[in-house]
Amino acid sequence: MATEAVFDLAQLLQPFSDDKPAGEDIRADFSPTSMYYQIKDARAAARTAERQNLMSEDPDAIHQKVSEWDKILELAPKALVENGKDLEVAAWYVEALIREFGFPGLRDGLCLLNGLIEKYWDGLYPLPDEDGLETRVSPLIGLNGVDGDGTLIGPIKQVSLTCGFTNGGYAAWQYEQAYEIEVLADPEKKQARIASGAVTLSMIEDAVAETPTDFFMTLIEDVGACIDEFAKLSAALEEKCGHEAPASSNIRKALNRVNEIVGFLTKDLVLSEPDAVNEARGDSEGNAVAAKASVASKSVSIESININTRDEAFRTLLKVSEFFKRTEPHSPISYNLNQAVKWGRMPLPELLAELIPDDRAREEYFKLAGIPKSEGSD
Repeated sequence: MATEAVFDLAQLLQPFSDDKPAGEDIRADFSPTSMYYQIKDARAAARTAERQNLMSEDPDAIHQKVSEWDKILELAPKALVENGKDLEVAAWYVEALIREFGFPGLRDGLCLLNGLIEKYWDGLYPLPDEDGLETRVSPLIGLNGVDGDGTLIGPIKQVSLTCGFTNGGYAAWQYEQAYEIEVLADPEKKQARIASGAVTLSMIEDAVAETPTDFFMTLIEDVGACIDEFAKLSAALEEKCGHEAPASSNIRKALNRVNEIVGFLTKDLVLSEPDAVNEARGDSEGNAVAAKASVASKSVSIESININTRDEAFRTLLKVSEFFKRTEPHSPISYNLNQAVKWGRMPLPELLAELIPDDRAREEYFKLAGIPKSEGSD
């Protein structure tokens, strides 16, 4: 069952009046103590604190909560209810929500953005200026990023995907780090990384075994809901903005990657018979050894899987890849399968951009194949 809503969406989407449903522009008050600058300054302070934690010599600093985001959690919804409907304020609120509530916060934040665009687009702040729609959607451009990662990518990769009681929770970035270590050919380099405190796959596997099944069931639904809501947001922006719609691939790829990792972590659970899953739910408080044995006992033979859709075929290939990664870590088979699935899930223009890095050669291919040039860009 998905996590309950983390705030009252209907309240934040209530119109101000019949003649001016989107309210007033919060930027009209230029005083440094205005609501707008309080939120903006709190966000700047939060981002500075996070950068300092990232550069700290303390390896645990990156996991420390930055209290400045609490002020945004308090003031942003207040501004949307008492001042005006504003995409920039809402975007800052989304940044705070994912840090405080994880994927349920991101899901509900995306719902808020969708609601604001659907109900208030004509009067939504910030209003377009001489730069056109870019002024209005620039806060969303910042979430995704253009030439680099946007402000949501790091937080997405930092949400805990396990809740083991021995080593705590591990996030997507730690899984990817552990995978890199696992496939290192040089044993000395591998040992050096481990000795420096890097997370290993075995540590993550232990955390998975200690994590209640209900946690994973909820996580799968919450991540899936984020993917669905972001797809709605992208579609709404394309409808409203046309060719000026902000890029969306970074967030989409980050969420899809998290979804893949959750699939890897829960491969035995999600392929279990329904009765076995229900049994695991009822025994979620068992000890680590029992949990590990329970997870291991639920594996299903690939031969018994009936593949009916393209996505099911991809998921099966990823499970085969995981098998080879565990049993033959020295073999390139698992990487080849992962790469094949990655390419198979890409839109054609993105695939060609990766396969043909030379811009001129790629444009020539687009021309010969009849692919519109606009499809080749994000």
